[in-house]
Amino acid sequence: MTLVVILLVLVATMIVTWVALLLAERDMKAVIGDQQFALLSSSAAQLDAQLNAKKLLLASLAEAVPQSAGASAAGMLEFVRQHPIARREFRNLALYNRQGDLLHTQGDAIATLDAPARLRAYLDQVRAGGKAVVSPPFKSFLTGAAAVVIMQPVTDADGRTTMLLGGSLDLADSSMLEQVAGQRSGKTGYSFIFTKDGVVVQHPDRSLLLGNLTERANPNLATRRALAGFEGWTEAVGKDGTLSIYSYKRLQGADWIVGARYPVAEAFAPMIAMRHQGMIAAAVFAAVAGFMTWLAICAMLRPLNLLRQHIGEIRNGSAEIAVLQRSRPDEIGELSGAFHQLMAEREAAQQAIRDSEALISSILERAPDAFVSCAADGAITNWNAAAERTFGWRRADVLGRDIAELIVPPAMRGAHQAGMRAFGEGNMGRLMNARVRISAVHRDGHEVPVELSLGSIRHAGEYYATAFLHDITERLAFEAQLTQLARIDPLTGIANRLCFEETLQQAVLRARRNRVPLALAYLDIDRFKAINDSLGHAAGDQVLCEFAARLGANVRAADTVARIAGDEFVIIFEQVGQADEAARLADKIVAAIRAPFTVAGSPRQVTTSIGIALLDGDDLTPAALVARADAALYQAKHQGRDGYALAP
Repeated sequence: MTLVVILLVLVATMIVTWVALLLAERDMKAVIGDQQFALLSSSAAQLDAQLNAKKLLLASLAEAVPQSAGASAAGMLEFVRQHPIARREFRNLALYNRQGDLLHTQGDAIATLDAPARLRAYLDQVRAGGKAVVSPPFKSFLTGAAAVVIMQPVTDADGRTTMLLGGSLDLADSSMLEQVAGQRSGKTGYSFIFTKDGVVVQHPDRSLLLGNLTERANPNLATRRALAGFEGWTEAVGKDGTLSIYSYKRLQGADWIVGARYPVAEAFAPMIAMRHQGMIAAAVFAAVAGFMTWLAICAMLRPLNLLRQHIGEIRNGSAEIAVLQRSRPDEIGELSGAFHQLMAEREAAQQAIRDSEALISSILERAPDAFVSCAADGAITNWNAAAERTFGWRRADVLGRDIAELIVPPAMRGAHQAGMRAFGEGNMGRLMNARVRISAVHRDGHEVPVELSLGSIRHAGEYYATAFLHDITERLAFEAQLTQLARIDPLTGIANRLCFEETLQQAVLRARRNRVPLALAYLDIDRFKAINDSLGHAAGDQVLCEFAARLGANVRAADTVARIAGDEFVIIFEQVGQADEAARLADKIVAAIRAPFTVAGSPRQVTTSIGIALLDGDDLTPAALVARADAALYQAKHQGRDGYALAP
């Protein structure tokens, strides 16, 4: 906290100082720019005044030029001698006719006129305006230096232009430009002049004279604005990459623009030095203020630091929560009291959680069913004692291992792993919270049938699967025994009605599918009621058991014998489709039953009647087949019993 406060004080102080200096620099920049533009405007006004003076001088000469001066060179020389002031102000004076052709110059030393072709372009402007016009700068043929020509029309008594009087000025040696050239801002600042077309008229770098600024690569922004009509001061980066203040002012007497350049680094050198000093002073002030703040905060936070120390001691177990400063009558005391209450509640909650976890762990450990939990990747996290008994693996051997490689059958591991991936993504699946029967693998390799109940819990952002697995080996054996008992006649030990109906249904389906024959025999014991009435039900049961035994001994292994009610029996003969074959089987059974039975210790004659029906059509149902066999049985009894009858 102390470091943050010190840093904030330092940053705030530096920002305030920086902003104040920036505002001061902005105001100073405006003052310097306005001052430089004012000086430049003054120089431009003086240059305008000098140009106007030269124009007035040339106009007065034009009024005094006699028409004879254009007729001979002697007349021209005489006229120039009469005006010595003009000879001092202009390097050369010359007369031109209306077409711009040279008539005479001011002396024998001047053999040719400077650039007449350049001047002819301005003749129309001079003739039309009737006043002097300053030509664009050009290189003089006489001196080789930069020069301009002021052209003034010469009129007759009627005001018509008869000749043109031209006075040339050497820009390099002209006193007219000295004031502009001498105006300098600082040590490296300078002034310059260029035309509205970009031609350089005056510049400290003589190599730039008569050059065109618009033809230079990437002229600076200030120059482009000045050529477009801007007047005033602005900031721009020069050709040398230096940021400078540029000022521009247009002349009235010529198409010239006077400019000045003042590098910003030089203009703001005092302010930059002041900025560095100010930032250093601000940093020192912030450091002192931060140190004082640190001392104050340390004194104020000493009780809080002591509270932190006590809490640390409570966490590592070296102190009890009673060490908290609850007696202080301030915010620290209130905070200590709040921590004391919070920690007391936390300890109570943790103890309750530990008690609950111990109870749950004890319940799971003593549960009769195997309990297994694993992470989403299949790693086992819990394994109780019942799981050890059910699967043969000790708890220490399985924790952290993949459950799939321990108890999941190999054929089911692919589906198990896909399900665990979906479970890890939050897709619980259809088996969750359901009870299903599956097979698991014991440590010795044999499969254990179990009833599985799956669940899920979420802890620390991760899903964990929980499973109770109940070994149902004994239950399945018992169910199989019940199923078997439900299909067996308890008295005779042969198939009962339920088993017979299921077997007949399957036999009929096989016969139709495989195109094989089938026969059904329906039997009962002749005069069985008389045996029960005379000898008792025990004797009757003895006869039924012996009868069932003889039937089973006289049929094929593929045939099915069943008792469906009382003394009624049925036999399913598979692959028997001819009447004579069925008759031979019936004769065999009737003959086997004729042998005397031993009933209640005495021999007794027992006979049977048989009705046989053949499956001779795909549309005959099992019930219809039984009905036909039953009808044939009644026909056999009508024929005198102790025999058989075939259904028509």
